[in-house]
Parts: sequence; structure tokens; C-alpha cells
Amino acid sequence: MDYQAVNLQDRVDIDNLFSAYVYAIDDGDAGTWISLFTAEGAFIVPGLDDFVGQEGLRSMAEMVINGSQGHWRHMATNILVTPTDSADAVNVRLRTLVTDWSTEPAGLQFNDYTGELVKQNGVWKINTLTVIPSKVIV
Repeated sequence: MDYQAVNLQDRVDIDNLFSAYVYAIDDGDAGTWISLFTAEGAFIVPGLDDFVGQEGLRSMAEMVINGSQGHWRHMATNILVTPTDSADAVNVRLRTLVTDWSTEPAGLQFNDYTGELVKQNGVWKINTLTVIPSKVIV
């Protein structure tokens, strides 16, 4: 795993991609969240569903937005970017901490993500993202 082979500007752009990802979903902005994926992008939750394409992604975004009612805060951390054989694709691993501020004390959920990003017209997009909830503390 040669994570140091990733271009610095690409690394910064990918970090910003995941910052935009968490802000969009927490702000209830499904359109922006969906725009971070490729047209055929997939958000996969094993045991729940594969949300594929624009309509599938909208379904996922709306589920999270409606479920959180504006009380959840996602924090993306430990973003590890590794190159692939293509200059326009990378693999990612990251974690999220999700806090739920509708309860006292706030509930917590930890998630592990893996995925593939592709560069389209100079912009990094999520092609696939798989999430595994690893622990929920209420």
C-alpha cells in the first residue's frame, strides 16, 4: 500500500470531498450530497441495501435527513487514500463518528467506510462507498 504516492493536490481535494459530504448530509442538502457521486455511483450498506444511481442515492439521503431531523453530526476522520493502476481512480478508507444531539446525553455511532473515487473532468467523485456501522452507543 503506497499511500504516499498520492499527489498532494489530489489529497487535499479528496479531504474536501469528504468535508462536503458530511456538511451536505447534516445540512439536509440531498442535492449537493448526491452531486458528490458519479452518475452511476453506489452507496452500499450491507444488510440494508445498495443505493445505486441518482434515484437510489436520493433515497439514501432522504432516509438519513428524515431520520436525523437535523440532529446528527457526521465527522469524517482517518481518510486513507491509496492509488490504483489508473491516475484517475483511488481507493479510500475512512471512519465517521456520528453524534445524535436529539438525546441526552448525545448518542454516538462509529462507521467504517471503504470505497473507490474517480476523477471526472478534474473533479474527484465517489464511485462506490460501502459503510459498515461498527458500534452504536446510546
